[in-house]
Amino acid sequence: MLESVNNPRLSVNAASLAFKTTSIVAEPMTEDDGVKVFGFPFENVGKDTVLISRLVTTCSCATASCTRMELPPGESAEIKVRYNPKGHPGRFERKIFLYTGGEQSPSAVLRLSVDVERGADLSGHYPVPMGDIRLRRTEIVLQKGVEAVERCVFVNVSGKPVRLQCEKAMLPPCLNFRSEPEVVVAGEEGEIVIEYDPAKGGERTRNLVILKGLGVPPSQSTITVTVKE
Repeated sequence: MLESVNNPRLSVNAASLAFKTTSIVAEPMTEDDGVKVFGFPFENVGKDTVLISRLVTTCSCATASCTRMELPPGESAEIKVRYNPKGHPGRFERKIFLYTGGEQSPSAVLRLSVDVERGADLSGHYPVPMGDIRLRRTEIVLQKGVEAVERCVFVNVSGKPVRLQCEKAMLPPCLNFRSEPEVVVAGEEGEIVIEYDPAKGGERTRNLVILKGLGVPPSQSTITVTVKE
């Protein structure tokens, strides 16, 4: 099954399409580089006009279009793939499936290999600014009576080491706060760990975890922990 998805059987029109290449390995890039455009030129080497009916990509980070949707014999066209690396760090192979006429199988499978490094702009990964740090979320929901450990990932954007603490007097006995690691160096990730032990009592429906030492007021440095039935 997996093989049929990765390397599907091509339609009868596949023999009419001659590509200069069906695989491109992009130069290494970062998330901050913006949209890159890659071209796959091809020619209709068959005897009949080929109609490009649709193009399908395996990730929303890649969109494909064709310079000509109707291609007579002997004519050329190009598949243009726009790749947006923002929010997609890592090493991937994106596939583009080209369909012609009313065929259910693709007439060509194109491959774009990318190697994307994480960019300097962290807003996509950590959308919540909170003074010296940025977080992925500021809300935690727990199920009442069920022991749990929840983690909020953050990154230190201050340029100096950060020792994350909270106003522990504000927490009920059933909740415990800690940071892993205790001190997070500049540019590195850490985790806010909230432990919930209902056996210790004192639980409330809504609990505020107020972080200290981030250079912003409590109203801008609070994580909300909700305990629901």
